[in-house]
Amino acid sequence: MHNDGFDPRVIRFCAWTGLAFAFFWPFAAFVVAQGQYIFPPSAADPAATVVADYEAHLTGIRIATVIFIFSSVLYTTWSMAIIQMVRRREKDWPILYNIMVVAVACEVVVVMFIGFFFGAAAWRPGETSPEVTQAFNDLGWLGVLFTGAPFLLFQIALAATTFLAGKEATYPRWSAYFNLFTSVFMFEACLLLFFKTGPMSQDGALVFYVPMVVFFAWIITFSVLTLKAVNQEVAVRAAADREPARIATGASR
Repeated sequence: MHNDGFDPRVIRFCAWTGLAFAFFWPFAAFVVAQGQYIFPPSAADPAATVVADYEAHLTGIRIATVIFIFSSVLYTTWSMAIIQMVRRREKDWPILYNIMVVAVACEVVVVMFIGFFFGAAAWRPGETSPEVTQAFNDLGWLGVLFTGAPFLLFQIALAATTFLAGKEATYPRWSAYFNLFTSVFMFEACLLLFFKTGPMSQDGALVFYVPMVVFFAWIITFSVLTLKAVNQEVAVRAAADREPARIATGASR
C-alpha cells in the first residue's frame, strides 16, 4: 500500500486541461474574435486602422479576451501536473521543481495579461484617442511574443529534470530535446521588437506563426506524455501492491 497521497484522477484531470487550453485559446482567437488574433495585423498599421478593426469585431474580441484571461487557469493546472510528475525525482533538494513553479507563476501572469491588454483596447475604441487603443493593442501583442523568458526557463528546467533523472525519468529522453527546441522559439519571437514588417515582425512567419505552432504542439505533446506517465505510475504501483500477495501465496504452498 502507498500512503504518499498520489491520486491519479487529479493529475489526469490537470493533464487534460492542457488539451483544453490548446483548444480554447485558438478557438477564441480564430472563431470568437473572427481571426483577429490568429492573423495578427501589421505592426506598421496606423492607429486609425487598429481602432477600425476593433470596432468592426468588438463583441467577438471582448468575448475572446475573457476566454484568454480565464484560460490561464487551465494553463496553471496543466503546468502543475507536469511539475508534480517530476517533483519526487529530486527528493530533498528540489531546485528544478522550485524553478519550474516560479516560472509557471510568471507564465500565468503573462497569459492572463495578454487578455487584459486586448480587453483594455476593446473597452473604449472610438471613444478614446486612437493612440490609446493602439498602445493597449501593442501591449497585448508584446505580451504574446515578447514575454517568452519564463516559458523558456520552464522548458529548460523540465529538460534538465529528464536528463538528470536518466532511466528513472518521468518523460522520454527525446522530450527533453523537444523542450530545448521549443525554448529557442520562445526567445526568437522577441525579434518582433526590431521589425514592424517582414517575416520577423508581429505578423511574420518566423515570429508569430512558427512559434505559435511549436508552442501549442509542445502543450499537446506534454499533455499526452503526462497522461501516459500517470498511467505508468498507476501500473507500477499496482504491480508493487500485488508482489507481497504473490510472495505470501507462494510461501503458503
